[in-house]
Amino acid sequence: MRIQQLTIDDASGPYDFSQIASEDHNVLALVFGAVAQFERADLGPALSGAFPNAVIVGCTTAGEITGTGVSDGSLTLTAVRFESTTIRTCCEPVPRMQDSEDVGRRLGAALVGSGLRYVLVLGDGVGVNGAALVKGITAYADPSVSVSGGLAGDAGKFERTWLVHNGMVQTKVVVAVGFYGDALRVRHGCAGGWTVFGPRRTVTKGSNNVVYELDGRPILDMYEQYLGEEAKDLPQSGLLYPLAILSERREQTGIIRTILEINREDGSMAFAGGIEEGSVVQLMCADEAELIQGAVLSASQSRIEAPVSHDALALLISCIGRRLLLDGRVSQEVRAVIRELGPDFHYTGFYSNGEISPFQPTGRCEFHNETMTITTLCEAST
Repeated sequence: MRIQQLTIDDASGPYDFSQIASEDHNVLALVFGAVAQFERADLGPALSGAFPNAVIVGCTTAGEITGTGVSDGSLTLTAVRFESTTIRTCCEPVPRMQDSEDVGRRLGAALVGSGLRYVLVLGDGVGVNGAALVKGITAYADPSVSVSGGLAGDAGKFERTWLVHNGMVQTKVVVAVGFYGDALRVRHGCAGGWTVFGPRRTVTKGSNNVVYELDGRPILDMYEQYLGEEAKDLPQSGLLYPLAILSERREQTGIIRTILEINREDGSMAFAGGIEEGSVVQLMCADEAELIQGAVLSASQSRIEAPVSHDALALLISCIGRRLLLDGRVSQEVRAVIRELGPDFHYTGFYSNGEISPFQPTGRCEFHNETMTITTLCEAST
C-alpha cells in the first residue's frame, strides 16, 4: 500500500494532479474539498484524466483535514495504491430522506462478496438519514465486516452538499467502496468528549429524525429555555448542545444527535439521525479541552501497527459541531490525534454533517454526531 497526497488551495486556476496521477487499476483516489471546489465544472474531468482506472470518491466538507491541520476552501487529494487488496465501488441516488434505509440495503447488497473486510461510505449531508442508511448497509454485511465514513458538509450551512464518484460530481447520492482481501488491516476509533447535564427527558412525540415533544412539551421550548439569548441563533447554536440518547437503564450509550433544522410553527426539531419515540435523552455540553481529549481517545482506540515496508492511512472524520465549538483551536484537535498516532501515518479527512463508525463498547456500526471518528488502514507484509 503506497500513498501520495496533494492539496490545492487555489480554486481559480486549472487543476494539475500530475504529481500523483496514476493509470494503475488498484488505486483509490480520496477527494475532500470545499463546495466551491466541487462546483467547478472541470473537477470531474480533471480527476478522471489523472486517474483513468482508479476508484474516485469524495465529498464536500466543513473543513479539510490533513497532516498539517485543518484548512478551508481547499481540495485534498489522497491516492492510495493497494498491493494485495482489491476495491469495488457503487453509487446510489437518494430521492427522499425516507429512502435512506433502502439505499443502504442496495449498497450493501452490491458490495457483499467473498473476502469483503471493510466498507467506506460517504453520503449527502442534507438529504440522508444517516442512522437509517447505516441500518440498511449493515443488514447485508457480515458482522466481521467493519463500516465507517460520514456525511458530506457544506461549511455548516446545511443547504447542499456534493459527492464525486468516478469523475461524476453529484448531489443527493451515497457512494460506497468495498475493500476485499486478507492483507488489509483496519481499526476504528470513535469518541466525543461531551458531558450530559440537566434532567433526563423522554421523547413523547417524534417520527424518524424529527422530535416534537419531550415530556409532553415542545422540544423547541426546552432548548429556548436552556439557551437563552443563544436561542435566536438556532439551529446553528444548537450544534453546541446536542442530545445524548440514553439506554433503558438511563445510562449514556455514547450515541449523540445534533440539530439540523427547527420548526417554530410546531416547535419541533429535526436531528441528523433517528431518535425513536420513547427514547430517553439528555442535553450535552463540552469545553475545548474535553473535545480534544475525546479526539485523543479516538486515536488511541484506532492505533494500528503499520508494517515498516508499507504506508498507512488515517482517515479522520469529525463533526461540524465540534468545529464550531473549537473555533480557532480546531487544528489542535487534529494535531492531538497526530501526536497520539505518530508520524507513520498519512492523514486525510474532513469535518462532516454526521459520522459513521463502529462504536467501541459494542463493536456495532452506528451513525454518530459530534464525535471524532478515525479509521486506520494498512496492508500486511506479504
